[in-house]
Amino acid sequence: MSRNEEGKAEPQATLRVASGIPSPMTHDSRPTTRATHVAVIGGGITGLTAALRLAQRGCRVTLWERGESLGGQANAFPVAGTAIERFYHHLFQSDRDIVALAEEIGIGDRLLWLPSNVGYFADGRIWPLNGALDLLRLGFLPMKDRLRVGLVTVYLQRVRDWKRFEAVTAAAWLRRALGSRAYDRTFGAQLRAKFGRYHDQVAMVWFWGKIWLRTTSRRSPLEGERLGYFQGSFNVLIDALAQTARDAGAELMTGDGPRELKPRDRGGWNVVLDSGVVAVDAVVVTTPSPVLARLVPDLPEAYRQKLGGLEYEAAVVALLQLTHPLSDIYWLNVADDDLPFTGVIEQTNFIPPEEYGGKRFVYLSKYLEPDHPYFTMPDEKLIDAYVPFLKRINPEFSRSWIEQAWVFRERSAQPIIPLHYGERIPDHRTGLPGLYLANTTQIYPEDRGTNYSVRLGNQIAEIVAGDLAGEPART
Repeated sequence: MSRNEEGKAEPQATLRVASGIPSPMTHDSRPTTRATHVAVIGGGITGLTAALRLAQRGCRVTLWERGESLGGQANAFPVAGTAIERFYHHLFQSDRDIVALAEEIGIGDRLLWLPSNVGYFADGRIWPLNGALDLLRLGFLPMKDRLRVGLVTVYLQRVRDWKRFEAVTAAAWLRRALGSRAYDRTFGAQLRAKFGRYHDQVAMVWFWGKIWLRTTSRRSPLEGERLGYFQGSFNVLIDALAQTARDAGAELMTGDGPRELKPRDRGGWNVVLDSGVVAVDAVVVTTPSPVLARLVPDLPEAYRQKLGGLEYEAAVVALLQLTHPLSDIYWLNVADDDLPFTGVIEQTNFIPPEEYGGKRFVYLSKYLEPDHPYFTMPDEKLIDAYVPFLKRINPEFSRSWIEQAWVFRERSAQPIIPLHYGERIPDHRTGLPGLYLANTTQIYPEDRGTNYSVRLGNQIAEIVAGDLAGEPART
């Protein structure tokens, strides 16, 4: 399956950042050769990290975030005396960049490592899936197919050369390796859930990355997987990162953003806001690619074509506050195609309900195309559409269990990874002097996530600072 945790969750048992995870990385804080003003567009994790690093290099930095809150998709909102993310988040033990950042900004002690468990919903029932023995018990598959799934997973865990998978789709490779029956009920079901109409176009390198991440996230193949979470929500990281950036001299503006970026005749850029125009030496755009295309009408045509050649899946996430647990599983993959949601993430089977005043929280996740009716359906009607199917998860479920419900949508949630994606990624340098792009389409072969957003912020800051200082370009 796309997740391969072992061991049952024991919410009361926690493990702080332990040995085996590298100490915080050091970053070059050499000043640039002249006073410069850099604009960062977008206040997600990448933008905040880039703002911090550029400020540490001596740049004057102004970050603009059109929303009212920083943190992007990792941002949390207040509930039950604490906070919870709009879109579910956790870390893996292989997420070294974000762990190092947390240590650097003084919140390493707030990062907990907790046992996790995973299940698979197929043929109307929950099947635990926390290791090889559970795989052998998957009664909706014949034994031959269970063995093939296990052998293919073990094989992919041992592959190092991911480039061999750039020229073949995951659907074709997995169907050939597993057979059509096993593929359709397991990995194929998950590809359909994740990528919808694009499920048979996604390169195998994307799927390999999911399997590889599970492997590198354990210190030993015999141990159960522990996932990371900031005590108090990911806002703990976002707030500390924002404050550290401010302390380094960065100015962070929320509730405002540019409507256009214009090159200046003598070099640099004008950031055109509703409130006026700000002149800067360079601009780092960390928003989804269509936003850059809209902000800069005169992008080089070849670069604009690269931006337009990449597509995203959207996401709709319903978050329910319940009086009772829905199941005993944290991460439940859904294989039955007739269910309207494709993942059930029960936060309070990972983080103890005591952290939320005894309340229970469940995410119902759905990846879809932006033209899907669910993307614009009124929130209450979406919840109404979901409720009958919750009884499939738990026959005792009652609508009366729902105390509150929220629906969150993201148009550019998941970049679609087609064949030869590495050749299609737009460069960080846009072809216009002083204009840069750093977003999730450039995270490869890994998939998007907060750890890689931190890494991307570090990388783009180094590129920009090096260009401003006249250092030789790095490839």
